[in-house]
Amino acid sequence: MIRLKHCMCVIASTVLALPAAGVQAQSGYPNKPLHVLVPFTASGTADTLARVLGQKLTESWGQQVIVENRAGAGGTIGMDAAKRMPNDGYNFVLISNSQAVSQVLYAKLNHDMMKDFAPVNLIASSPMIVAVHPSVPAKSMAELIALAKRDPDKLSYGSCGVGTAHHLAMEMVKFQTQALIVHIPYRGCGPATVDAISGQAKIVVGSSPAVLPHARQGKLRALAVTNGRRTPSASEIPTIAESGVPGLADFDVDNWYGFMAPLGTPKDILARFDAEIRRIMSQPDVLQRLSGAGIDPRLGTGDELMRALDMDIKQFKKVIDFASIKPE
Repeated sequence: MIRLKHCMCVIASTVLALPAAGVQAQSGYPNKPLHVLVPFTASGTADTLARVLGQKLTESWGQQVIVENRAGAGGTIGMDAAKRMPNDGYNFVLISNSQAVSQVLYAKLNHDMMKDFAPVNLIASSPMIVAVHPSVPAKSMAELIALAKRDPDKLSYGSCGVGTAHHLAMEMVKFQTQALIVHIPYRGCGPATVDAISGQAKIVVGSSPAVLPHARQGKLRALAVTNGRRTPSASEIPTIAESGVPGLADFDVDNWYGFMAPLGTPKDILARFDAEIRRIMSQPDVLQRLSGAGIDPRLGTGDELMRALDMDIKQFKKVIDFASIKPE
């Protein structure tokens, strides 16, 4: 079981009381465009979140926020690039707990998530949705598992890539139920969802923004969310834990998101960026847009981001080692 405790934390704004260090940043920051790197493909949750927040940052700070997608290898390609970004306060990376998976999945990485970046904050979470093509004769997780056991290896599921939380969540389902379903990795949730809609992959485990709109249009049938509780943004979809399937009663895999910056980024800038993101995340129009995309607020400090990352690294490692999951 993987369980993440949601924490709603409110901190006082530090914008009016910045430390003496980083005077140059204080006097005119920001005075040029900001860069947010997203280590995943366009149309996924991280991309949606980055672009909504980037637009609001542009409006409030008067500087363009450039969102760059650098996908591949479970987010490791993007994180390698993020490590090389200048630590001048104009570069940030939006991570998810897929980075925790990659940290233990790949034997040789050019970055260390716990050592090479400065944490900024936790900002949101999004349910991962298990959905099927309408031709699949299963209307619940219980029926899907039963179908997979009747016809072993006849079903295939698309994930957002090897080493993503989506991949690991379904592998946990398979392990705990002994169901045989073939894994087909994609370079992002968007492509996986497209192939599920066309029927090339009968099942998709993807982010809510990628899957939910198509499920509500009838192009896919949503069976369950991976969270331990029903999510406010998609309360009509039951959890895997509600399926009644033996072994899944405590199933709970969340997918959180947070900002980091290159190590050495001035602390006053990190505090200012954090405060502005929190202000934006409190705006009703932003909350409405994010909810419509299947994203729920989950505000936490930089320290809480590091604790969540450390906990997932340790817990995902147990699953990866047991299931002998290897990068492809």
